Order: sequence, then structure tokens, then C-alpha cells
Amino acid sequence: MWPFSGDKKKKRKKRKKKAKRARRTGNGRAKAFLWWLVGLCTALVFIMVFVLSDHGLYELWQLKKEQKLIEQHIEELQEENAELAAERDRLKEDKEYIEKLARERYRMAKEGEKVFRVIPKSNQDTSQ
Repeated sequence: MWPFSGDKKKKRKKRKKKAKRARRTGNGRAKAFLWWLVGLCTALVFIMVFVLSDHGLYELWQLKKEQKLIEQHIEELQEENAELAAERDRLKEDKEYIEKLARERYRMAKEGEKVFRVIPKSNQDTSQ
């Protein structure tokens, strides 16, 4: 055997290991990039499906907002309905209230009473 033949074999093995490591590192980067790309695509699909679609989170938020507005409107209408029901009951039972409304709204009077209509002065009359 030659005296330096063992060193050459070791050097060849080292070179092969470095080349193999370099190939693995390159593949590892490609795999990492591929996984990163898959994750990004998955995130985009998730956003498109669950946030921006017809039944997504934004649509749900708008529907809840609209529901609150409708519920407020229903409460207002229920209050108005209760007031009108009270007015109806009062009109059915209270003769004095009916008389008061007839005098105020329709300028009606009892027999023998006179109704006077007050006409406000116009701006021209006040300046003279």
C-alpha cells in the first residue's frame, strides 16, 4: 500500500458527505418553502371561506347588527301599541276625555257656548 492512500480515501469520503449534506440542505429549504406555501394557501382559503363568503363572519356580524336594530324597532312599536291601547280604552270609558278632545281638535262646543278663534297678528301689523 501506498503511504498516502488512506488520506485520499478519507478526503473523498469527506467530500461525499459534504455534497450529500449540501443536497439535503437544499432539499430541506425547498421542503420548508413548500410547507410555508401550503400554509399560506390554507390561510387564504380559510379567510375566503369563513370571512368573505356569503355565510362568513362579516355577514354574520352584519346580520347581528341588523337584528339589534329590528329588535329596537319592535320595542318602540310595542310601546306605541301600548299607548294606543290605553288611548282606546280611555276613549271607550272616559266621557270627559272625549269631550276635551272634541273641543280641542274639532272646535266643538256645548249648546249655548260660543267658540272664539284667535288669529295671530302678522309681522306687518306688529311693525306699524
